[in-house]
Amino acid sequence: MITLRQRKVLFALLAILVMFVACKGDSPTAPPPTTGGGTPPGGGTPPASGVSIALATTNATPFVSSTTTVTATVTQGGNPVPDGTAVEFTVTGLDSAIFTDTNTAATLKTTVNGVATVGLTASALGTATVNAFVGNASRSITITFVQRPTIPPPPNTTPVVTGVAPTTGRPAGGEIVRITGRNFRSPVRVFFDIAGQRREALVRSVTETAIEVFTPAINLTTEAQQQAATIILVFDPGTANELEVTASAQFTYQLDILTPVVTTMSPSTGPLEGGTISTIFGQGFQAPVQVFFGLSDVPSWTQAQVVDVTFNQIRVITPAGRDVSPSGNLPLSGPVDLRVININSNTEIIAPDIYRYAPGVQITAAGPTQGPFTGGTEVRIDGTGFDDPVAVTIAGVAATVIRVNGTQILARTSGVIPPGCADVQGPIVVTNVESGATASGPTFTYIVSPPLVTAISDREPNPGDPVIVTVLNPGTGLNTFQFGSQTLFPTTVLLAPDGSTGAFTFTIPTSFRFATEACTTGGVAGVRNVPTPIDLIITNSITDCATTLTGALTITPTDTSCVIPPPPSAQVTNPAGQCPAELELGSTPVGTPISGTISIRNTAAGGAQTLALSVTGSNNTQFTVTPANATAAPGQVANFTVTYTPTGAPAADVNAQITFGTNDPANPSLTVCVEGTSTAPGP
Repeated sequence: MITLRQRKVLFALLAILVMFVACKGDSPTAPPPTTGGGTPPGGGTPPASGVSIALATTNATPFVSSTTTVTATVTQGGNPVPDGTAVEFTVTGLDSAIFTDTNTAATLKTTVNGVATVGLTASALGTATVNAFVGNASRSITITFVQRPTIPPPPNTTPVVTGVAPTTGRPAGGEIVRITGRNFRSPVRVFFDIAGQRREALVRSVTETAIEVFTPAINLTTEAQQQAATIILVFDPGTANELEVTASAQFTYQLDILTPVVTTMSPSTGPLEGGTISTIFGQGFQAPVQVFFGLSDVPSWTQAQVVDVTFNQIRVITPAGRDVSPSGNLPLSGPVDLRVININSNTEIIAPDIYRYAPGVQITAAGPTQGPFTGGTEVRIDGTGFDDPVAVTIAGVAATVIRVNGTQILARTSGVIPPGCADVQGPIVVTNVESGATASGPTFTYIVSPPLVTAISDREPNPGDPVIVTVLNPGTGLNTFQFGSQTLFPTTVLLAPDGSTGAFTFTIPTSFRFATEACTTGGVAGVRNVPTPIDLIITNSITDCATTLTGALTITPTDTSCVIPPPPSAQVTNPAGQCPAELELGSTPVGTPISGTISIRNTAAGGAQTLALSVTGSNNTQFTVTPANATAAPGQVANFTVTYTPTGAPAADVNAQITFGTNDPANPSLTVCVEGTSTAPGP
């Protein structure tokens, strides 16, 4: 069933066809209309009877969002209907289904050789019914929009290693290692690569997900104690399809009995109260281990808490210096020895003077406590417990450390990027790098100063003149200078060595747009340029600090003469020119008005005067024109409505001349010819 909305669309389309047919009869000079890409309708109405419709589609199951073509073949008495016969198409049953020519659910086409076609698309799945109507005849066809099928990607058959177990073994080899993954296949060779030297393992078994091998033997000395090997799998060896796959997890050969070796500690300095997490670096560490701090010549040992152990690292929490002290009641300050014991193998090592207890870090004074945000301020920090190397941050920004001793640090501030035009503040913080001990001091302020204009070389320049602007606190970033509404860039820049002041030279643009005032010359209105004050705005792109100097400059024009805009240029564009070009209004019954449009364009270039038009007369009272006056800016059109109201007896080719007055010196008067035809009034 056709919906009300579809019927309204079709009625509108039919009305357009009827209007086209009427226009064809009344105005033989007008071009015939076309609809839907077919030929013009022959009579505007379908055959009254004996019409047959056949519907076909190029694809009855198209994909969603694709287009299928529906063809209606219309015959009458077995022969194609006359060209231009109207075929009404509608679609129902699927809300998203529309015809491609109208983007709606209804359209009107005309036949060529008895055939009319239309494109149909839909954005959703479902079945749509396309209906075709010619007079009292109709036909329907169903079209089902289906989902476009997805094509899965081909499977990946590349071998992938996901795990190795175990990851450690004896240098003598012969232990079973299981390599897990996917897409494994035979034949395969497995190598243990040690520093570029490959040793082949004996393959025990191969499945699609696991390979088991016997580890090859290696030589391992007591000095090395441990050696890492990279496992490399070679599939289809010796063929064109040979492929190497490297396991991400390494296998480590390790002696059964390890002897600890200590090379260093980090941090190697800490506070007297202990509690520092320090890492012991070396090799041969084997859990469980014991770690002691003390003095080997006393001997006096205090056990430290072990956090974790690997072959080459032990992390411990240092005991308090008081506990390590031989007397047991005074904090131990200075270097101490370290003792590491592998419990299972009963092997140990003593590393002398490897850790040092130092007094705690404290800041007692610092200054100066403010400086420019660009950095470069040297700050002296007094206190105790400073242990080189140290890190210093000032207001959260790393500073450059110039010199350090136990009670004093000299640091230089770095530049900061302020969050807008605002000062940046924060504490002065010192950290002993090795121990991690830290202390916080007074607040430091990075001062952000806005730029300040101190001098302008010429406050009343002409266009093209140079102007030097002297600025205090210009900053190190790019400054933008806005003169009025225009941004100018300096031609030369002179900055003081410390960046505190700057001299910026600008050239006033010759294209500067002045303020104007009205004037007259010879009775014709014009404008003249007048001195124009402008503001100067300076903005630092880094700090966003801006300074506005209101009325900083007054740009003075070199020419103050009265300038009159060019005159307008009038041209009749509808009809195509003046008489004898003629505007045909068509035919109307006596007493019934009919109208048309006269268009006159101002063809002058931009900046010219506005075209002024007035209706000065008509030589036939049956023709009237409105409005009486109109204007058109350059490039614009003024439209007048001419109305023909015939009187008396019907007459063909009734003519009139409409006269317009203009302010175009070249065309002070325009004459437009119009024509109408009257017929007898209806009953």
